Amino acid sequence: MRKLSISAFICFSLLALSSPAYAHNQLIDTYPTDGSTVEAGAVNVDLTFEEAPLELPFGEGNLIAVAKAETGEQLGAACAYTSDNHLTTTLHLSEPGKYKVLWRQVSDDGHVVSGEFTFTLVNNSNYTTDKPGNECIDSNGNELDVKKQDLLSKTDTQNHGFETGLVWGAVFIILGSLVGSVLIRRRQK
Repeated sequence: MRKLSISAFICFSLLALSSPAYAHNQLIDTYPTDGSTVEAGAVNVDLTFEEAPLELPFGEGNLIAVAKAETGEQLGAACAYTSDNHLTTTLHLSEPGKYKVLWRQVSDDGHVVSGEFTFTLVNNSNYTTDKPGNECIDSNGNELDVKKQDLLSKTDTQNHGFETGLVWGAVFIILGSLVGSVLIRRRQK
């Protein structure tokens, strides 16, 4: 039984260490925080990662977008400014409701990591904007065109299902092997 316990520990350790979450740059903090309430206006978004993202041209690879949480409609182009281990952008929002921030960043090892979080917007100041969404203007004063980008609101979760399925499949195989081993040992006694 002791050998079985040691084998199980080794299997679970290898599974945990081989998980994609341990191989890539991790998000460690967000502003606004997930689930918080924010006042309408120019909302500064700041994502802090363990390590600096790979330096890429503006509007490519390292991106932040905002979408209406209920419909998934992305508001404006996706972009982010990089500084050390931060991705930042400014959102202009006036319509009260729940929004989700979608992000994608490229780690220095070239792997793409993405995610999302939500916040609720209130408008106690009667702030208005003609262009709700992300403020994506490059260093030359050119505004990024959302029509020339893949929308993060449609592509953000495409790989999460596959990775989750792999992890759950591995867990079921390991648990099945352990249960099978216990049953075989009981029959041999």
